[in-house]
Amino acid sequence: MRYVLGIDGGGSKTACLAADETGKLLGYGRGGPVNTNYVLRQEAVESLKCAINTALREAGLRGEQIETLCISAPMEPSAVEEVIKESGIRHVTRAAEGETPRWAARFWIDGHIGVTVDAGTGSMARGWARDGKEAGAGGWGATLGDEGSGYWISMKAMIAVLQAYDGRIAETMLPKPVLDHFGMSDVLDMMFQVSQGLVRTTDAGVAPDSGSECSDAGEASVGGVLFHKRTRNKLLTRYEVATLCPAVVKVAQQGDWKAIEILKEAGYELGRLGVAIIKRLVMESDVFAVVPFGGVFKAGELVLHSFKETILAAAPRAKVVKPQFEPMVGAVLLALSEIGVVIDDQIIEAIEQSSINFSACRSH
Repeated sequence: MRYVLGIDGGGSKTACLAADETGKLLGYGRGGPVNTNYVLRQEAVESLKCAINTALREAGLRGEQIETLCISAPMEPSAVEEVIKESGIRHVTRAAEGETPRWAARFWIDGHIGVTVDAGTGSMARGWARDGKEAGAGGWGATLGDEGSGYWISMKAMIAVLQAYDGRIAETMLPKPVLDHFGMSDVLDMMFQVSQGLVRTTDAGVAPDSGSECSDAGEASVGGVLFHKRTRNKLLTRYEVATLCPAVVKVAQQGDWKAIEILKEAGYELGRLGVAIIKRLVMESDVFAVVPFGGVFKAGELVLHSFKETILAAAPRAKVVKPQFEPMVGAVLLALSEIGVVIDDQIIEAIEQSSINFSACRSH
């Protein structure tokens, strides 16, 4: 019996599935973020090791028994090689961007999959025309892109908290859930844990009794901002910021106008990613499926409604179809194909039946 591993990793987590050549899923493992654009190489290495070792242990396998591993992750190639070499796995295949979600959907969706839109910690889209042409959009990172992503939604929510504090927008329910999520005491804590390049008076070497007007109150004014002299806080990482997204969804579900507005805008931005692909591949008149993936879409119609509207306005014959499985299943299928297994009805049935034991691999 031959065995494979399928891995999908990103800005928040790494998921690994072990399977045999019949398509039966045997073990699941999860690790932390592996995007070496945002986390240290060693952290990414440890995340990948954790996911692989946990999946192997649950499956009752050793690395030497794995015929091939298929991985889709924005991770330094040398870091992947380090983990693979240490684990004893024979061979590794890197999946192209967008391939794992497409393979996770293609055998369960009727018709041609034209576009996948992935909205997790970051955001990106990939498309395939019937004539073989391909295109990608997004994936430009937190500073210049990631519109509609979990990170983007979280940042929008924190900005709204500051705007509400100033009185620039109407009252919103967001402040307490946002601050509570990160264990912050007030908006100043939030500002200094998120903003880069800000230096507190005490950090700059100004003594508490420096003679400023507010020194008796333990405060100082820099750049028009009045703030307390406190110890420096560690900046939140990109994936830590993105963990706020589910809290924003919960506030929206409670009817908060601003949270609803943010999620609606996220759907619009994610739709724009898909539309960019559709236009570049000249698919506006075609019949095809658009498949949304990633944690952001778990918000349901709060995001999907504006997403669908945006897609269908550009391509009226397109069909937005939610996937049955997560991209890690696509990675397993790619790995099986790599070792010569024909993906037929028996393989698909084996995955469906065994996935009952691995809820993490199913889209909810």
